[in-house]
Amino acid sequence: MISSHSPSETGTPQPSPRGTSGVSWRSVIAALPDIALAGAFLITWISPYTFGDTAVRYFMLTMLLEFIIVHSSAFMGNVIFSRGSKSGRVIALVGLGLFYSLFVGGFAIGFGEWWPIYAFWGLTFNRMLGVIIGDAVEGQESLYVRAGWALSAIYYLAGAFLTTLLPLPSLGITPPVRDTLDLPGDGLWIDEPYRVLAFGFLYFALTAVGELRGWAKNEQFLKGVPRENE
Repeated sequence: MISSHSPSETGTPQPSPRGTSGVSWRSVIAALPDIALAGAFLITWISPYTFGDTAVRYFMLTMLLEFIIVHSSAFMGNVIFSRGSKSGRVIALVGLGLFYSLFVGGFAIGFGEWWPIYAFWGLTFNRMLGVIIGDAVEGQESLYVRAGWALSAIYYLAGAFLTTLLPLPSLGITPPVRDTLDLPGDGLWIDEPYRVLAFGFLYFALTAVGELRGWAKNEQFLKGVPRENE
């Protein structure tokens, strides 16, 4: 007997708004900044002066800022989709932004420049772009935010771990080039700056893949994560 119930009444998954390729235009737009950043890190790894003499220095700070972005994006995303008043959400977002800007200010002072403040807000917008225009299912936006935050954190930690321990080619970052970079501080990234470029390439490439797939489409990862309506 043919059932007269609709797919939503029987619990059958609704058809995805994505195209036949499984990728929606929203996901492509959300992924474009991450694709561009991954490409910029790779190009600089191969040819360090392509984007100027200070590119390696800037990209190193970008990865330090991204650590704060990963942490802050979960809170900001949940505020965006909270059920409070619009004015309350705006105030909460501004407050969170100012709070995290204090940490970024420390990096800015350490590097002797104020551009990290602008970079922080640019990276924050990049991370929020997937939340704002992504493929979150209506009523499951917080799940989308949590999935994006969790996978971003995994990508960041795994990328840092792998690029620290694995042998990597220096490519264009030869010892003579390294000596001209004027990197502040000390440590592995200062001694072997090609590692942070490899880290940035890997992290943003994986993030772009996550955006293209749609964070909340990763059913294996989200299996067991409580849904809002449950």
